[in-house]
Amino acid sequence: DTGPGIPRDRLDEVFDTFAQLEHTPSPEGGAGLGLAISKTLVELMEGEIRVESASGEGALFTVSIPLPLAEAGASMPGELPAAEVIGLASGQPDWRILVVDDNRENRLLLGSLISRVGFNIQEARNGEEAIRKYKQWRPHFIWMDMRMPLMDGYAATKKIRQLPGGGEVKIVAVTASVLAEDREPILASGCDDVVRKPFREQEIFDAMARCLDVQYRYGEREGETDRKQGIELTSGMLAELPPELLEELRQTTLILDREATLQVVERLQAQAPDTADGLRILVQDFQMGRLGELLREKGDRGSFNG
Repeated sequence: DTGPGIPRDRLDEVFDTFAQLEHTPSPEGGAGLGLAISKTLVELMEGEIRVESASGEGALFTVSIPLPLAEAGASMPGELPAAEVIGLASGQPDWRILVVDDNRENRLLLGSLISRVGFNIQEARNGEEAIRKYKQWRPHFIWMDMRMPLMDGYAATKKIRQLPGGGEVKIVAVTASVLAEDREPILASGCDDVVRKPFREQEIFDAMARCLDVQYRYGEREGETDRKQGIELTSGMLAELPPELLEELRQTTLILDREATLQVVERLQAQAPDTADGLRILVQDFQMGRLGELLREKGDRGSFNG
């Protein structure tokens, strides 16, 4: 990253739970859990995470994990790919969903995921704002982050439950905690369920279906026989694209917005059909990470601003 960097004598501290170094605080806040969780997950996979940094020089984090490559398009044994949710079934109410999180990127990711299928959403940055939005808007469902400044999700949930109609609204916690024992205190605060970060799209839609009896419209994934074969996307192919479209691809890939990425791909179809087909396959196979790698490779080789 290109942030303020980390003093060399404090590099070991960044992986401690709730560690936050003394820089100018971000208006979005943070709990100091991200790197600690990352380290735990990497070590569970017998991997290693390293950091290189100095004050004023940003920071470089490197993860090494000894995993074998899977065959392209392969699923987990016994697992069938879930059909993609593409919208709400006809006759559904105008579902009002409140997304509460102090991190702007988290709100953007979750909000864009559920709004694109037809849910009506509003956002709140902390527990106090969530209570105000609840009183004004009366949402059917609240996605509640549990660790936030000013008022956390535990206190906000308890307060909402005491308000008129607060017993009927569905509240599901979204938490970065990887500890199983944290589930009971979350449910005791008044939440109906818990979804852990990083979440999968299907977990979000399944939780809303369980709590609200939402009915969805599904689109079948394209079969391999329907796809064009032999198209292997490279950073060189991306280098031939217009800079403005590359920048749009970078932005939509960064926030994992598959729908917006596919819209950019459609605009490329006429001028670069092979590149567009290769991009479409990556997005439809949920390989946004691979697409991000190709965009970074292109930036390293050319004048792309990343």
